[in-house]
Amino acid sequence: MMNIKDKIIEASYELFTTKGYEKTTISDIIKVIGSSRGGFYHHFNSKEEILEAITAGYLNEIEKSYYTVINDHKGSSVELFNKIFETFHHYKEGQVKDWTKLQKLFSFEGNHAIILKITRDFNELTARVYAEIIGDGTKKGEFTVKYTEALAELWAREMLQINRLARKELFKKEKNLSKTFIHQLEFTEEMINRELGLKDLSIKVKSTVLNYMHDIREIITLK
Repeated sequence: MMNIKDKIIEASYELFTTKGYEKTTISDIIKVIGSSRGGFYHHFNSKEEILEAITAGYLNEIEKSYYTVINDHKGSSVELFNKIFETFHHYKEGQVKDWTKLQKLFSFEGNHAIILKITRDFNELTARVYAEIIGDGTKKGEFTVKYTEALAELWAREMLQINRLARKELFKKEKNLSKTFIHQLEFTEEMINRELGLKDLSIKVKSTVLNYMHDIREIITLK
């Protein structure tokens, strides 16, 4: 049975993504969950805290996905590096059905603060995960990396940048992918392989992203 805190989060999410974050009041939330005002304030002091709890839920889902892959993995660090990259894109695919809601959720004046927090938290999580993978791979002799944490942080930022560029490509009028985007993928792929000390392109950036975009377009078409 769902506890009162989870009921508040669930009701708030539905209100934020239909009525809008700014137009939703705490009274609206209390009315939906059928709780007292005291019951609400026992768990949250403001709408901002609820929004933070909602975004934390997304981050927790990504973290669980990452560590499910890590804990089940029996192969090389190169394979794990690729699997985590693929896992991130599989997670993004799963969000497509909620894109309209997510856009509504974060469309309010002053949203830059929460978006900045989401970006920072994602970077910290992904950098931590990749630091473990890179460090382990270096110990095994698969990678030759001197500055593990710095490279992991760089890669986390690159993942977000690729995601931003991919989203722009998906929603532009022209169907064909731009040469600039393709070159960015190729550059990123060459860069990460070089920095890991891999002579061939063992880390698959371009093919993973292009497969992701193909799948997204199919999902959008079916919708």
